[in-house]
Amino acid sequence: MNKFGLLTAGMLLTCTSAWSQAWVAQAKKSVFSVITYDANGDIKNTGNGFFITEDGVGISDYKLFQGAAKAVIVDCDGAKNDVSFILGANDMYDVVKFQVKTDKKTTALAMAPAQGTAGQAAYLLPYTTQKNATAQKVTLKDAATVAEKYGFYTIDAAVSEKNVSCPLMNANGQVLGLIQKGTESESYAMSADFAKQLTINALSSNDYTLNSIGITKGLPDSEDEALVLLMTSRSNPNYLEQLEMFIKQHPDNADGYLRRAQYNVDVQQYEQAENDLNIYLEKDADKADAHYNIGYLIYNKATYAPEPAYKDWTREKALSEVETAISMNPNQPVYLKMDADILYAMGDFAKAYSVYEKLMETDLKGPAVYSYLAQCKVAMEAPEEEIIAILDKAMESFNKPYGEDAAPYLYTRAMHKAEAGQLREAVNDFNDVEHIYGGRASADFYLERGRAESKCRMYQQALDDFKEACELAPGAEEPLIELASLNITVKDYNAAMETAQKLLTINSESSYGYRFLGFAQVNLGNKAEGKANLTKAKELGDPNAQTIIDKYCK
Repeated sequence: MNKFGLLTAGMLLTCTSAWSQAWVAQAKKSVFSVITYDANGDIKNTGNGFFITEDGVGISDYKLFQGAAKAVIVDCDGAKNDVSFILGANDMYDVVKFQVKTDKKTTALAMAPAQGTAGQAAYLLPYTTQKNATAQKVTLKDAATVAEKYGFYTIDAAVSEKNVSCPLMNANGQVLGLIQKGTESESYAMSADFAKQLTINALSSNDYTLNSIGITKGLPDSEDEALVLLMTSRSNPNYLEQLEMFIKQHPDNADGYLRRAQYNVDVQQYEQAENDLNIYLEKDADKADAHYNIGYLIYNKATYAPEPAYKDWTREKALSEVETAISMNPNQPVYLKMDADILYAMGDFAKAYSVYEKLMETDLKGPAVYSYLAQCKVAMEAPEEEIIAILDKAMESFNKPYGEDAAPYLYTRAMHKAEAGQLREAVNDFNDVEHIYGGRASADFYLERGRAESKCRMYQQALDDFKEACELAPGAEEPLIELASLNITVKDYNAAMETAQKLLTINSESSYGYRFLGFAQVNLGNKAEGKANLTKAKELGDPNAQTIIDKYCK
């Protein structure tokens, strides 16, 4: 090559190098430092990231954010901004996408229109606060495809720890990937396009990767999916922030105001809740449903959290709202159900009964409504036969063999039959309940069945049930009292003594324990100790102890 050719080639190389770096001064503004903090406010990790949209969406490595309760970015000018919420994360490819809280347009990197290829020159753009920035030229040693269509690159050079999560660029200043940790001789980069497409969806509240980050999660783009996510996120510590986000994104959606009102009721911010309910009523096109939901919320506050009281938020106010809903839409069964529930809670059992009866003409008819009717009859102190007749109708809704859904109604009917003296029938219902649960019944169940069996002289079955209740509730007194009493009835005084002593071990001041122990001792011929224990029972207030002393200890 002649001298002129060498000069021309040299000039060409210089121009190409200068051209390939021309975008650096502007692109460096998109790269930032990231500082993450734990729940105590202590620094957890530091790293890098870069903006991919002009409204402050950035990406970085997931491990930097894992376990973090807060994150702050520091841009190339040294300005700090909080990460407001997480928009997506993937632990397999170690990427996270997030929104930075900013009130100005951010400099964003454009995505490369095509994947990089092996042998291609690329540029590592570091984070720097210096005025002059230089991109490090590297070569793509390998370009693989992962997750079906995204590039994963091997770079022919090691990068320092401080450059992890900085952008890997093509010669045109478009981003190919996010730099990741490598070895002493090579590094890696995951497609920035892959990080950009990360999203939040309706099921993200159960996503382990997202939940391992303590920063507020964003919402799905879909309004419907965002509502579903809110439904499953009420227990999240950042729920209010998500509500605020939803209302900001969808200001005309009435549900957002209702949900925020419910949240404010839960935290006793009643004035804010009332303001939201007023907006909700204004925005909801279904006014009947709005009045019902307002009544439902006020009823729950008045019933389950009556203190502190707030204005006129009483059951009467709730009833008025629900009855307004009924006047607008009398054919909505859930409105009638709420109306009856409030009347019942207010003690107007007869009126509640009449409203529950109306439910039998709706799609809500079934055993549950019969149960409500039975509860009204109980509250009105109706004869047991009337209550049992209603529960009989409830049981007609089920087919044999009974499933678990029938068990509560069978158990309730058994209790009322026992109260009415229909003991054998009660035991039959109890037996059906035990069959349904396959021997998994509770201590209370065996206690109640044992009582019914004892009253109808099914003594062995009752003894077995009381023993089972004692085993299932070893610290409870009632099963031991019933067992000791039945031991006395069947004249098994040794067993009565043993049971009474167990009772006294649990409660050394049990008058029942001293009475049963004393009575058993007297009948076994030990009158002195028996009388002493009966006297102790009397001192503890047992009304029967003196009668036993007079009859057996002379």
